[in-house]
Amino acid sequence: MNLHSEIIDLASEGYFYPSSSRLSSGKVNILPITAEHEELLANANLARRGLLETEFLNAIVEGGINPNELLFCDKQSILLNLRVANYGAYTKMKTTCGDCDKEFEHDISFGFKARPFNCSKYIRGTNKLSYTFSRSKKNVYFRLGTCNEHDIYEKQGWLAFAKAITIEIEGVTDINNFYEYELSATDSKLFRKFYDEHTPGYINDISITCPSCNAVRSSKMDVTTDIFAIRPESKMNIHSEIFDLCYYSNGAFTQDAVYKMPTNLRSFYIKKLVDAKKTEADANKSASEGSGKRSEIARPPKVKS
Repeated sequence: MNLHSEIIDLASEGYFYPSSSRLSSGKVNILPITAEHEELLANANLARRGLLETEFLNAIVEGGINPNELLFCDKQSILLNLRVANYGAYTKMKTTCGDCDKEFEHDISFGFKARPFNCSKYIRGTNKLSYTFSRSKKNVYFRLGTCNEHDIYEKQGWLAFAKAITIEIEGVTDINNFYEYELSATDSKLFRKFYDEHTPGYINDISITCPSCNAVRSSKMDVTTDIFAIRPESKMNIHSEIFDLCYYSNGAFTQDAVYKMPTNLRSFYIKKLVDAKKTEADANKSASEGSGKRSEIARPPKVKS
């Protein structure tokens, strides 16, 4: 185990994994984010090929992950814990108001609360939940979506995702046909609402108020690697920080050591170095100003005769 790693709890509590899976404990060890991981997050090629999140999670979770096994809600747990532990729970974001068209800066918190969910109602080791369609009164048995299955939700929509996670529907032999031709729009909408609100996950609603016109905008913050705010253009900033810490510390740090240093420690040492250099500059300035003053020789007082 890495000395800097942390044990975190998964949203599913491990209930829906078979006992043979290490995820059934409901916990994983995560490593601290380093410059090496930040470069991975800034990799435009991986992002373009849709491999960035998987590669990042494999590098940051001890033992790696299998996107066909890891539940989407547990991926959210990992990303949110990493964000808060390495960069803090808050970030500033610029937004343009849709009402008055003015740009303003506001705080975003990633301290999302977990959705209320009672895992003990279900059989540990079995990924199987149920829902009753309101109109047809048929019971559908489904599983919580994995990372790969949730990609279907994002790319192909709810109906394709519902087909992927459905295990069985009472009285139905052809699940695809049922979803395509028999399920009403109302039942589909209500099933989607149930899945989004009554399965393990996080309440990721955010509310933003414009300081100019007081207009309020509500939305949801997707829990993806975007929460780290690292883009391809961030790579030069990362290496600038590494260079500055190595160069201005007069060799106290090596490039390899800083590259593998947790980001919060890197930020701490950079701040301490800046403070030390400022103190040193102030001391030199004071000494310089002091040496420039004319020295006066004390003379005895004059005595009147």
